[in-house]
Amino acid sequence: MQVIIGIAIFIVLLTVIIYKVNERFEKREFFVLISLIIISTIAFLFYEYKKENFLPNLFIEKYEKTYNQKILSLDFELLNNKVVSSKDEFIYKFIYTINKDNSEYLCSLNGVKINKIKSEYIFIDFENLKEECHKN
Repeated sequence: MQVIIGIAIFIVLLTVIIYKVNERFEKREFFVLISLIIISTIAFLFYEYKKENFLPNLFIEKYEKTYNQKILSLDFELLNNKVVSSKDEFIYKFIYTINKDNSEYLCSLNGVKINKIKSEYIFIDFENLKEECHKN
């Protein structure tokens, strides 16, 4: 939310500067302003998408490395954002499909804890989590 407000203030300041320099606001300046708004909106949405999917992608890498199984599809839910907003501890529920013994299984891991230490993400007790799988 603060990012959107910051971008809006920046755009308003840029508009005022353009108007003060040229003493007018013509079509060209309007197109520059609109393109700036569109580009900044797309960049912000892309950043949020990458940020939201970073930890699930990290889970896929960790799972495939630990269990030597490829995840075919993944759905996830961040559990600890409903009560406490934390930037260092994340608790996820992952539901995914894997291909094992030429059969497709629907599996889930509940309560996957991920801690952030500086710029590194650590999975807490990952090998001892109880994986529940059902054959499709």
